[in-house]
Amino acid sequence: MNKSIFSLSVVAMLVVLSLSFVSAIPICATIETTYVSGTITDQSTGDPVSGASVDVTCNGNLKSTTSGADGGYSVQYLASECDYNDTVSVSASYDSLSGSSDSVDWYTQNSQIGCLEMIVNVACANVPLIPEFGIAIGTLTMAGAIVAFFIIRRK
Repeated sequence: MNKSIFSLSVVAMLVVLSLSFVSAIPICATIETTYVSGTITDQSTGDPVSGASVDVTCNGNLKSTTSGADGGYSVQYLASECDYNDTVSVSASYDSLSGSSDSVDWYTQNSQIGCLEMIVNVACANVPLIPEFGIAIGTLTMAGAIVAFFIIRRK
């Protein structure tokens, strides 16, 4: 009877030990993400614009963020939402400044950590902001044109 209990306990320990080895095997995977980043600047001064509202659209997937103190912004997509060489557009606004860009520079970084493969696609789109010509500026322009018309007509 002691022999059978000993045999049973040895078998149980071997089963537990073999399960611990199986769970220690790393699970290999590929993680692929896409970052869209760039800098928002004031076109007239070239200075970075902090706090600009930034909308990034890739394949119809919209992500919004705010530019940092250095004018930089970044949004992250899954590769299934936005992949290398997909169409990206970026628009930004701050106070009376706005701008957009469809010009994107793509590059990819690929790294291997053990059996984990990481693929990072990066799209860089810089957006210069220019003054908006709103209703006030449009009204002043029309009034100036009318005044100029009557001055020229008078002569």
